[in-house]
This record gives sequence, structure tokens and C-alpha cells, in this order.
Amino acid sequence: MHKNRLIRALAAGAVAGAAVSCGTAPTDYILVCGTYTDTDSHGIYSVLFSGSDGSMTVIDSVHAENPSYVAIAPDGRHVYAVGESGGNSCVYTVDYDAATGHFGNVERTDTVGADPCFIAIAGKQIVTADYSGGSVSVFDLNADGKIAGRSRCDLFTGCGADSVRQASPHIHCTMPSPDGRIMLVSDLGTDRLYRYAIGAEGATLTDTMQLAPGFGPRHIAFAADGKMCYVIGELSGDVAVIDVDSLTVKQTVTCDTLHVRGSGDIHLSHDGRFLYASNRLEGDGIRVFAVDTHGLLTDVQYQPTGKHPRNFFITPCDRYLLVAARDDNSITVYSRDVATGRLTATGKTLHLPHPVCITTIR
Repeated sequence: MHKNRLIRALAAGAVAGAAVSCGTAPTDYILVCGTYTDTDSHGIYSVLFSGSDGSMTVIDSVHAENPSYVAIAPDGRHVYAVGESGGNSCVYTVDYDAATGHFGNVERTDTVGADPCFIAIAGKQIVTADYSGGSVSVFDLNADGKIAGRSRCDLFTGCGADSVRQASPHIHCTMPSPDGRIMLVSDLGTDRLYRYAIGAEGATLTDTMQLAPGFGPRHIAFAADGKMCYVIGELSGDVAVIDVDSLTVKQTVTCDTLHVRGSGDIHLSHDGRFLYASNRLEGDGIRVFAVDTHGLLTDVQYQPTGKHPRNFFITPCDRYLLVAARDDNSITVYSRDVATGRLTATGKTLHLPHPVCITTIR
């Protein structure tokens, strides 16, 4: 069979298998990967991941400038991506076929805050975290699922304890809760979390939480029931365990023992029993925590990784963790012990220029 036809056949089977159940058999997935395009990257890539042996094959790619964070529409027909490029920033709508992993037409929306670095689907809207702009941009969707234009921009004010990195607001994450009723927004520049209610009329700011000075909140992971969340502090190197209803800190644990102020991403395993958080700049790797019945954390392992693990991805069946090692130009695969949460390097790697985001259809 011709290579392209073989990839399409495997891709279609991957989606069909994942849609039924993980079960006990290995499952394949089609991943969508965002990259920085300051080297030889094309932009957004689709990748076929094999659950049987951890191998990866590029299916397709489409041109976009610095698509550093991507999200896939629930119906699989579109990929939404930020274009993190200073004054030339934008958001993209890319036609997508989730059954084959192939991309189509690309539409660009230019009205957005400077350097959007996170994009999420919140109800019937798209929301971006505009890092340099210090803002949250809200976009309406057309009936066909494409971005219609920015309907609102929430501009924040203030500063934090670090006179250099916290001289102004830096919105880093806009994370909807699992049930879609609320959204938490992290402001690295002012050590704040903002809580939005998501309703029929869109997202409305309702509450603000102040974290410890110099914490530098970056990314957020919700527990499946939405009662607890976990926030990684890029500057502090800590993880805060937060009760979502009361917006109070229940526990703070150390993620980066070297304190080099470069902690990155954070995710829970799908069974909710383990939390993973990445560190960059020095001693790059993934910290593994066990989660007890109260949502509190205990250190389990530190797994070294490639350089600059800005983002990582846990496969839906919890068997693998994939690291986007930006400065090694690779996606690297680690097997995951579902009983202990511990990671083991598989030796499987895919070369991809400056990868910084990995996701799949939910």
C-alpha cells in the first residue's frame, strides 16, 4: 500500500478505536502539535501515535506563524491556534479532518492581544490568554464553527513582586473547568487567579484570588470533579493545590528543587491519581506527585527529559506521557505505570522543529 494511503487508513482506525473505548488493547491516536516557527518548522502538524509501541509518524502539516498553543473543536472539524508573534499576533481557524489527520483551509483573525500563548474553547466562544497584552480576548464562533472575530477584550492592571518579570500583567492560561461552568485565568505578572462564570451570554469575571508574592502562576489543571485545581508557579517552582469553590490554597509543594524560575506545564493523569509538572532552564524534567483522596500531593519521582519541556501530553488511556522538548526539536515518549504513576523512557522520539504543544480530540 502507498505510504500516504497507509497513514490515512491507520489514522481512521485510530479515531474509530479511541471513540469506542480504551479497554485493555493498545490504542492509536492522532495528535495535533503546535510549534514555534523561528527555525524550519512549518507550523501545525498532525501526528499518528501508536499505542502498541510508542512510535510516531507525521501525517500532515499546515503553515501558521508561531502556533504555540492549539485546541481542537469537539466535532473535530477545526483546529484553533494562537499566533504568538508580538505586534503581529493573531488567532487561526484551520479546517481539520479528525478521521484522517489532514488539514484544509486556514483563516487568520488579526484582532487579538499581544503574544497570545493559550487558547481554549469556553462554551460557544474561543478565549485566549494574551501574555504581553495582559489581557483575555474572547471570540465568537460562526455557525460553521469558525472564529467570527473578537467580541471582547478584558485588560488587566497591576504588578507583582518581581520588578523585571512581573512589572505588568502577563495572562498565561485560560482554563475551563471539566463541566464547562467556570474558567480560571492565571496572571503570572500579578500573582493572581481570576474566576469567570461561563453562561449563555459568554464568560463573566466573578472572583479574584491573590497568590503568594513571586509565585508567577502559569498553567492550571482541574480535578475531574472540578472541586480542586492545581496551579504551577513558573517563578516560584511550586505547585499550589486550590479549593475551587472557596479559592483557598490547601497545600503548596515544591516542583523545582533547583529554583531556576522556569516551571512550565501541569497535568493530571486521567484517573486523577497522579499529577505531573514540568521544569525548564536547568535540570529539565517532569516531577511526579501522587494525589490522595483529599486532592493533596506527595512526591513520587523526578524524570529527566529533553531540553525545555514547555508542554507535555498524557495519552487518554494513561499509558504514555509525551514531552514536547522545544530545544531538542523532538517529541519524546515515556511509558507510564498506571499503578505507581512512575515514568520510564521508551527511546521513542519524533523529530519536530521547536514543538511546544501537543493535544488530541477530546
